[in-house]
Amino acid sequence: MQDRSNSGPPAALPPAVSVVLPTYNELANIVPLVSEILERTGQAGIETQVVVVDDNSTDGTIEALGQAFARDKRLKLVVRVNERGLATALWRGINEAAHPVVVTMDSDFNHSPRDLMRLLAALPGHDMVIGSRYVPGGGMNTSALRFRLSQAFNLLVRLLLGVPTTDNLSGFLAAPKDVWLGFRSEIFAGYGDYAIRLLYEAQRRGLRLKEVPVVYENRLGGESKTRFLHHFVQYLATALALRRQTGGRARE
Repeated sequence: MQDRSNSGPPAALPPAVSVVLPTYNELANIVPLVSEILERTGQAGIETQVVVVDDNSTDGTIEALGQAFARDKRLKLVVRVNERGLATALWRGINEAAHPVVVTMDSDFNHSPRDLMRLLAALPGHDMVIGSRYVPGGGMNTSALRFRLSQAFNLLVRLLLGVPTTDNLSGFLAAPKDVWLGFRSEIFAGYGDYAIRLLYEAQRRGLRLKEVPVVYENRLGGESKTRFLHHFVQYLATALALRRQTGGRARE
């Protein structure tokens, strides 16, 4: 059952968190992002590990991380030479995580570290927290057209699959590691379509989900890996396949 309630006193933050960041050619973003994550969680008294899973970047991403965090044991860098892909990188990072709570984020400042605490604060009492652009207080500091197109597609996914979640492409997620590991590894395939499969499966299993507002930002630098038309077709195919396989109604 999904929970969007905001009543009651603030919940305690988890004492230890692993943040998983998949990277490929993110030189302009990765060092500032890791630094801000560690700064914000450190100020909150959270023991933090950042797991960067890099698909053998060619732009200096790996070298920059090595120089900036050579003596910092809070960073774990995993370089994959023979495998690439956003979803499989996330799955590898989740398995590499050392702490009992795992957060997944984009590596380009699209997911803002300032929203990280909101996800962590909402986790007690829930199995997974979803950073949503479409609940009150959420949004995108990008073009209005991009926001409307994304919102319309998410509405289509909701209608096709019968789910209450408003942001079914969110990769900004927090959950205990054992909850993550309860999913089949096959879910973590492709690009952002893994999130559709993941959140649909979570609702079919009756996990306690909560959406909290987040604001998507423009990337700090570098080039986006998202190809709108290609990924739109891929995501739609994923939603239609789930509908055919299961009848298109998740538990609510």
